Amino acid sequence: MRSFTAGAALVIGLPLTTACSVSVDHDKYHEQADVQIRTPVGHVSVRTGRQLPDTGLAVYPGSVPMRRHREAEAADVSVGNSLFGVKVAAANFFSDASPEAIVRYYRTAMRAHGPVTECHGNIDFRRHQPVCRGRLFSHSTQLAVGNEERHRLVSVKRRGSGSEYSVVYVQLAGES
Repeated sequence: MRSFTAGAALVIGLPLTTACSVSVDHDKYHEQADVQIRTPVGHVSVRTGRQLPDTGLAVYPGSVPMRRHREAEAADVSVGNSLFGVKVAAANFFSDASPEAIVRYYRTAMRAHGPVTECHGNIDFRRHQPVCRGRLFSHSTQLAVGNEERHRLVSVKRRGSGSEYSVVYVQLAGES
């Protein structure tokens, strides 16, 4: 019985492993990467580096992409199959402008996508709408627009005499 089970697993598993593909490309300094994994049950795609992903929001004028420790300046991630998928596009920036100026800019820009929720702390989604989950002594301001399935987030905090901020787009759907 044991050899039959092992043989059956091999016969069933062999076509699945032959249908998989993995591709990893990166530059010699490991600052940019492109990873593609495809299997019969879904895919994973990760692109990192300096090319800015499409978040649907313009970059604050004069900002520069920013790395945090070993994180990339930007990432474009897609995971999914025919039933479920998630796409996340995110980028980090630094600006000489004050956090208040950046929040004002994005509050106006995000209104084109719907009502904007502003929080000093974290944002959660309840009943498909963004809600504030305030934190005592929070040093960041977060803006959100959209719903659980498709939303944009901007998180801004002071860094020295300027600001660092992140712009994120999240989409949940079928094949992403």
